[in-house]
Amino acid sequence: MPREQELLEAARLGNIAVIEKLLAPKAKRSPVSLQALASLRRGTSPNCQDNTGYTPLHHAALNGHREVVALLLNYGASANLADSKGSYPLHLAAWTGNADIVRSLILHGPSHAKVNERNKDSETPLHFAAQYGHTAVVKVLLEHHADPTMRNKREEAPLDLACLYGRLDTVELLLRKHPTLLDRPGGQSTPLHLASRNGHKPVVQVLLEAGIDVNKTTENGSALHEAALCGKVDIVRLLLDCGVDPLIQDKSGQTVLELLAGIPKASEITKLIKEVPSNNNDPPSKPGLHHMNKLCLPIGSLDSAREPVTDSSPEHVQSPYDNVPQPLPSPYHNPGDDDEEDHDIPAPRQRTLSSSDEENLYDEPPLEAYRGREDKRTCTMNHR
Repeated sequence: MPREQELLEAARLGNIAVIEKLLAPKAKRSPVSLQALASLRRGTSPNCQDNTGYTPLHHAALNGHREVVALLLNYGASANLADSKGSYPLHLAAWTGNADIVRSLILHGPSHAKVNERNKDSETPLHFAAQYGHTAVVKVLLEHHADPTMRNKREEAPLDLACLYGRLDTVELLLRKHPTLLDRPGGQSTPLHLASRNGHKPVVQVLLEAGIDVNKTTENGSALHEAALCGKVDIVRLLLDCGVDPLIQDKSGQTVLELLAGIPKASEITKLIKEVPSNNNDPPSKPGLHHMNKLCLPIGSLDSAREPVTDSSPEHVQSPYDNVPQPLPSPYHNPGDDDEEDHDIPAPRQRTLSSSDEENLYDEPPLEAYRGREDKRTCTMNHR
């Protein structure tokens, strides 16, 4: 096996002895003579790359080998070499939720990792950490000036991904550190829309407590449109309690009730909306604040009353796929994509309903109402 391939494999497996054997002699050679310099050039480089662009540091970061990461950095491994998909070692460490490795990459080595570097999908390490609910990693990244306003190619910010996948702790941290994240231009899907359509009630509650405009409208209408069309009864009830206007129209000019008219299994949601007092349909003096109840108090006022949610801190997460409704393509290169190399990544887990996720009312998506909402990012449906 070539020495560089041996180094890459040792980094992947966490074999410190082999790494020392391959790199230590190089470090001890005298840099004075031309012969020694030529020998250095021919030696095993800590920055060698396989045919996916992975360096030894990529492999070590991805597989959680903290000691190997530190060793490679000591031997001059660069934290700022991208793989063929544009991901850096910091992306992979953030994706797997290893806060110690994230911190090492940022603080140590000859080239400190750049926290706001984007991959080819314009995703930063903060996107990865927020999507998978690695709150400890999010905290480290924010402490080192990660920008939470940066958007990927889908125009999603880290807060959007945290809301989309119901990462309650991450959402609360992002809002505490950057409350202005809720201020965004019109026309885009808001965090409230994303959490509502996927039935993440604790997240919806936190967003409402933080003062998000419950009547914010996109081309798909309000968050009430999203929750109702995805059969999220508890979310519909919560939005109505916090004063959402049921007369808001989507881009086609239809209200929620008009969209639900042809869906027999939507009768419970239809009834809830029709029971809203008629004076609740009048424009409120302050959006989202009429018909206010205890559910719309400041953040932290109802911590003890919230539904229990799964702890998604790194020490409780078995793999980057834990608790993800439908895992998105990960930053690593799947075996068989463009090489025969196996990166030892656990297979995606099948998601089961948690106590905070409400079952949908409908066996099948109401096709007319959804108008192209087949993407899993737009609505999670349970087919029984």
